[in-house]
Amino acid sequence: MTSISAASAGNIQSPLQRLQQQLQSEVSAGTISSSDQSALSTALTDIDTALQQGRSSDGSSGTRPSKEDMQSKIDDLISNEVSNGTLTSDQAEELKGVFQSAFASGPG
Repeated sequence: MTSISAASAGNIQSPLQRLQQQLQSEVSAGTISSSDQSALSTALTDIDTALQQGRSSDGSSGTRPSKEDMQSKIDDLISNEVSNGTLTSDQAEELKGVFQSAFASGPG
């Protein structure tokens, strides 16, 4: 019963939940190695935290970043995850794919 209510509430997931779900489905499909999942999941959490902090400062100025600005910011944050050793460059490419897949069909 809970899985049905969770599915029907799927349209109000947080961006992080949506990304984690996309990551899980790509691991299940074999697109992403399960050995990469932990590092990618950690990076997603780091990036989500950074974006939320950015959003609160954007919110105070009343401006909403454009899709291009967000994409650029996400790419920068993914690069930071490579720089600090959380991700390899291959994992960074996989993570960019997760972002694109997760937000291709809806608002980002």
